[in-house]
Amino acid sequence: MKKILIIREGAIGDVVHTSNIFRSIKAKHPDAIVDYLTGKIPAQLIENDSRLDNVYKLEGKDYKYLTKLGLRLRKEKYDIVINLQPSLRYRYLTFVINPKSSVIYRKSFRYHAVENFLETAKKKIKDLENFDNIELEIPQKVVEKVKKDIPADKKIVILNTQTSLTRQGRKWPYEYFKELAFSLIDRFDCTILIPGSKEDVKDVQCYENLHPNIHVIAGKYNILESAAVFSLADVFVSSDTGPLHIATAVKKPFCIGLYGAASVGRTGPWGVNHFALSADLPCIPCDRRKCKFKDHENTGINPCMAALKPEHVLRVITDNDLLA
Repeated sequence: MKKILIIREGAIGDVVHTSNIFRSIKAKHPDAIVDYLTGKIPAQLIENDSRLDNVYKLEGKDYKYLTKLGLRLRKEKYDIVINLQPSLRYRYLTFVINPKSSVIYRKSFRYHAVENFLETAKKKIKDLENFDNIELEIPQKVVEKVKKDIPADKKIVILNTQTSLTRQGRKWPYEYFKELAFSLIDRFDCTILIPGSKEDVKDVQCYENLHPNIHVIAGKYNILESAAVFSLADVFVSSDTGPLHIATAVKKPFCIGLYGAASVGRTGPWGVNHFALSADLPCIPCDRRKCKFKDHENTGINPCMAALKPEHVLRVITDNDLLA
């Protein structure tokens, strides 16, 4: 076992959840060469990681491109390909790469995603061990760059208000985020940051000018710079999204995940210093993209997320002295 390739295209949270694989490989087999193939956006999070030797970025998905890519990677003569993207396309890519050995991921709700990915790798590398946290390496120069923009005179709480448009069971109401922000400012006099991608800028304008302590930073940073901003925070509140899982992997913030349709046991914040809230409803977790309760469609918020109130989040923060 000299050369290993890990394949996971995305989403971002999934790539973060695979990080314990290459972390464990390097801990157990420091002389092994470990490469990673992923999409352009998640690649930014791991391309500077000291535990990876090469990070390859996918430039397309059609079979012509995958054939060309596979033949190029075949020259690397991989001993093992850990294919964590089990679609037909990536099975084909693994076939073209022609490693000495390979293993294909199979999703199981019996495990947390971090465990599920690692158990896949352990089928070929049996001595791997999981960690009780996940860990991304953020270059210090990136941290220093974003530090210049972030107020340093108060505790920092990041409220990640945006989530996938296709997942109704992950959206928390604007009114709840607003109420939580004002409660936190009133009680702790903290700074509230509202992050987001360039595509989110229009959707977070509603948080502009609400209070001098609330700062909208959506669209200002790329994904690696955003991870650096997260590493400066004290508390991070979000539904089940990629940014939440990035925040759990940058060491400092206490993360509070808001869970509706998604299973906490499957994708809850991984780590001993993090928390997950979910409603006491018999229908969850359903993992449905759209809620079956038709009378809630007009609100845009699922009942499972509406049942999680700002005071529930505030209680987690106060009871555990997260902003002490």
